Amino acid sequence: MSAPDFATDGEVRAIGALPPNPVVDAVGTTPDQGPVLDTRIRLAASVAWETVTLQGELDQVTGQILGDTWAFGQTTDTRGRDRLDALTLAGLVPRRASVRWRTGAFEAEGGLVPSRWGLGMLANDGAGDPLFGRTDFGDRVVRARFTTAPVENLYTSVAGDLVVADEVARLANGERALQGIASVLYADKTGKKLGTYLVYRDQREADVERFTRVGVIDAFGDVALGPRDGWIVRLAAEGALITGHTDKASSYNSRTGLGVLAGGAAVQTALETASWTAHLRGGWASGDGAPDDDASHAFGFDPDYDAGMVLFDEVLAAIEAGAQAQLLDPANSAAPPDGYDALTHEGAVVGASYLQPAFTVRPREWLDLRVGAVVGWSTAPVGQAFASFRNGGVAAGPGGVATDGYALGSEVDWAMGIGRPVGDDNKPRPQGLVQGGHAFLSDNLGGGRADLLLAAARLRW
Repeated sequence: MSAPDFATDGEVRAIGALPPNPVVDAVGTTPDQGPVLDTRIRLAASVAWETVTLQGELDQVTGQILGDTWAFGQTTDTRGRDRLDALTLAGLVPRRASVRWRTGAFEAEGGLVPSRWGLGMLANDGAGDPLFGRTDFGDRVVRARFTTAPVENLYTSVAGDLVVADEVARLANGERALQGIASVLYADKTGKKLGTYLVYRDQREADVERFTRVGVIDAFGDVALGPRDGWIVRLAAEGALITGHTDKASSYNSRTGLGVLAGGAAVQTALETASWTAHLRGGWASGDGAPDDDASHAFGFDPDYDAGMVLFDEVLAAIEAGAQAQLLDPANSAAPPDGYDALTHEGAVVGASYLQPAFTVRPREWLDLRVGAVVGWSTAPVGQAFASFRNGGVAAGPGGVATDGYALGSEVDWAMGIGRPVGDDNKPRPQGLVQGGHAFLSDNLGGGRADLLLAAARLRW
């Protein structure tokens, strides 16, 4: 056996933020959050022999380390905006501890791994750089996977997962989710990818009695056309359908659980030259327009999927956290209703659609300038959960007033990045990034404007 090959990579990241403070209820409550500082140290290493590779990855000092916290009290916010947790055990996040064996057209892998599929609409490892905003999560599973390539460029896989953490389950909270996966992926040297991903999921909540059993079919494609005369056109899309049953939540007319039938789609297009790129992106997630029937139709993207940086990530996330705090308040309810812990979505696109044009220009190798916009609509009547309940089940916004139409609002985003990405020489590269987002809220969300400023410093290798 030849001598092993060692490799390391990592990132030290600090993000300073001045978050918005939108009104989230009828009495004028806001997050009341001032400047904050988040940190993360990500370290990864691998050692490879001819057929076997060992990999490890660990996040440390992850989360808020300085500054203000949300004024909502304790919530289920995974990003930890209600606490300073970077220097606690919550700031220590193992991401990978796996072994991979490859021989000929066969590969097997086992252990803790990040999980990603397609564009990251449903399964997202949180490792990419978004157009605007930030990534903070990353799906993690303990996985046994077997892959074979019966013909060149065509990969067939089967896998079994124990979910450690994703947008709907966290093993540390007692939520046990098991998944069976089968996928077929075509991927060639030109970057073309086409694939189908099938999942069966059986999830038990912390009380063991409540469950969710669903099947997922997800298909995606990613094709680059060119280069021709210096132009490259990229077309990518992903669509998914979820069906099954859950008793994690109930409705007025179905006290024993709900059927699940929901779908979503995302599209990314880009026209790229050596110095600039024009983007046009969009997404759609089905909404639940009849919350009192016997089915749930609300579809949610992964929180790390990129759809702007203010409207979904900050404003709607704050409104959901405010509603959850109201449901947990003994002055409003002796006990919160079933499913209250699923009310917050960490800024994900849930039951909504959006359109996002953006433009990136690179006047120098070390300088990246971006500007973009997002327009968002709900795919069901706009309503804050607690206010709608108080309104007799008729959809009402955070202010308690019945909503009209489906508009959520719009935002304008900008960013300036300095520094080069990591190259083949694996030398440390410092990077700086300043971003701003300015959302203009519809009357359904109370109107007004919400501003977010981010400044990030990173050292990557």
